[in-house]
Amino acid sequence: MHEASLANSIVQVVLRHADRAGADMVRSVTVELGEWTTFNPEQVGFWVKIGFEKTVAAGARVYFKKVSGSIRCGSCGYEGKCPEPAGETGSWIGPVLSCPNCGHTEVEIVHGREAVVRKITVDR
Repeated sequence: MHEASLANSIVQVVLRHADRAGADMVRSVTVELGEWTTFNPEQVGFWVKIGFEKTVAAGARVYFKKVSGSIRCGSCGYEGKCPEPAGETGSWIGPVLSCPNCGHTEVEIVHGREAVVRKITVDR
């Protein structure tokens, strides 16, 4: 049900911005989802479309763009892609990420966990 909660937030953002822009109709919405989120784009899209019903966004196309994950190493300073972990899970939250340069696990996720409404196309 996390998808429904995210969808609700997307609907609120889109409708708020459409109202501020004086939109008669929302044509499309582009949402960026990080590859390391646990959100299923098809399910989020389903709930967004339900939330758009009977609003200026009814019938709007919803596009999802995958954002590739990247890390920054706190040990050696590497910043970039992180190779797929070799079966290590670390915890129920997800895989243990490590620096491909030095192997350290002291890494910060720079991209890959976002869920952002990037573009809203409207008619006035």
